[in-house]
Amino acid sequence: MKVLHITNIKGGGIGTFLKILEKRGQIIWEMKKQKKPPLSINEVDIIILHGYIPNFNFEPFKNKIKIYYFQGLREVSKRMILNKFEFNPYHILKLIKFKNWLRNFDYFISVSFSMSFMAKKFYNVNSFILHYPLDFDSLPKIERNKNDNVLLWIGRNAWIKGLNKFLELMKLLTNYEGWILGVEGKNYNNIKFFGYVNNVYEFINKAKAIIITSYYEAFPYVCLESLYYGVPVLVLNSAGGAFEILQLIGKYQWCFENIEQIANYIKRFEVEDFNQRELFIKLFSYENFYRKFEEILKSLKTRK
Repeated sequence: MKVLHITNIKGGGIGTFLKILEKRGQIIWEMKKQKKPPLSINEVDIIILHGYIPNFNFEPFKNKIKIYYFQGLREVSKRMILNKFEFNPYHILKLIKFKNWLRNFDYFISVSFSMSFMAKKFYNVNSFILHYPLDFDSLPKIERNKNDNVLLWIGRNAWIKGLNKFLELMKLLTNYEGWILGVEGKNYNNIKFFGYVNNVYEFINKAKAIIITSYYEAFPYVCLESLYYGVPVLVLNSAGGAFEILQLIGKYQWCFENIEQIANYIKRFEVEDFNQRELFIKLFSYENFYRKFEEILKSLKTRK
């Protein structure tokens, strides 16, 4: 079966994932850089879209199996995510438009059980589950250089990433420094902003722990990569995919309902490094991912 993966641009977590697939021989069509697909449409059996491409022309692929891979929420407002009634017609219409666009697909895959639940809740579609893999060979070999006073937050300047919660957490932990990557800002009290950095892995390996305070995450690579290096990751349960990763590796004690619980845990307990690398590699290897990927595609081929 010839699969064509399609995205508008290889950015963020989707970009990391597609680069791993490309390295292993999967065919990627990055539409912003390539006007035409990198192979003849006649050769394609299955297309998988990664990300929302509103103006995508489905007509040439009408006889192909079409799959949408949910790797994050699309066209869902803040009030919807917070389980509040959405009264703004603009946000309601955006969601309706996206749901109509999803009708072009035959099947759906979600990057986590959490994302599958959200896809059913907001878009009323059922999906297979296929977790991201990690490319262990591409991650730099960096020695752990832990600073016991540093708690690290990594993200972009978007409300859904929950930076406000991290800042509230640091008010409860005045003996610690809160380092922030991905967002520009002015340092104050125990908060340090570093903006964009070239080598995020050096910062990860310096931290006592990574803190994920997102209102929602589908399946964050920062969580996977930090655990690969043995760095603890403390997450709010609302972070969805990050919470799920910790459940998969049995680190239930690193999942919390609120920031007060995180603060109390850090104050009362020694946060020890994660040392179950063999289990981690087994769960998130490309080989494990690809075996499940092939099983899903074969099952879909028999249904069409």
